[in-house]
Amino acid sequence: MKIGDKIRHIRKANKMTLNELALRVDSDVGNLSRLERGKQGYSSDLIEKIAGALSVPVSELFSSNEPDDTVDSYSVSSIIKKGRKDVYRIDVLDVSASAGDGSPSKDVVEVIRSIEYVPDQARVIFGNRPESSVKLINVRGDSMEGTIEPGDLIFVDVAVSNFDGDGIYVFNFNGDMFVKRLQKVKSELIVISDNPRYREWSISEEEMPMLHVSGRVMLSQSQQFRRHG
Repeated sequence: MKIGDKIRHIRKANKMTLNELALRVDSDVGNLSRLERGKQGYSSDLIEKIAGALSVPVSELFSSNEPDDTVDSYSVSSIIKKGRKDVYRIDVLDVSASAGDGSPSKDVVEVIRSIEYVPDQARVIFGNRPESSVKLINVRGDSMEGTIEPGDLIFVDVAVSNFDGDGIYVFNFNGDMFVKRLQKVKSELIVISDNPRYREWSISEEEMPMLHVSGRVMLSQSQQFRRHG
C-alpha cells in the first residue's frame, strides 16, 4: 500500500477529516489531498508531523500491511503488541545525561522510550550503523541551546566510547553526566557549551582517567508541539 493510501486509511479509522489533519500538522489541505492521492511528494518533517497527528510511529506509514477496516483507530500500544520485526528500533540510552550543570536527574526528562523506523529510512538517517549502536536521550537543559534545544531528542552513537575528534559527546566526568562539545587543544580537552551564558572548562591530561565517553551525538530532533484548538 502506498504511503498516501495508508495515511488516508489511518486518518479515516481515527474518524479525522482532512481539514483536521491539515490543522494538526500546519499544512495546506490541498497539499495533503494530493499527498493522499499520490500526486505530491513529502518531506521527512511533514511525515513525522502526520505520524504524530495520527498517533502512530513513522514506520507504520511506510508499512505494507493492509489496515483492518473493522478497527476504530490505530495506536502506538496496539502496534507494539503486534511484535513487528520489520523495523529499526532505537531505545533510550541507559544513562542519565545532563546538558546543564551536570546534575544527572535535573536536566533529562524521559518522554519517549523508543522510536521505530522502517529499515530503508533508518539507513538514510543512520547509515549502516546497527540499531544496537544507536540510542536516544531527551535533553531538557539549555547549555547547548542554539545547537540542541531544551526538549530535543539526541541520537547517540554508543559504538564511540572514547574521544574521536571534535564533536558533541555524552560523557561522564568525575561522576557527573554531560552533553557537551569536546574540542582537543594540545593535550587538553576543552568542554564547550554552545550557549554563551555557560563558561567553557577543560579536562587536563592528568584528569583524562576521570572521563568516560558514553557515545557521540549524531543528530538531534525537535520535540516542539503546536496546539491547534
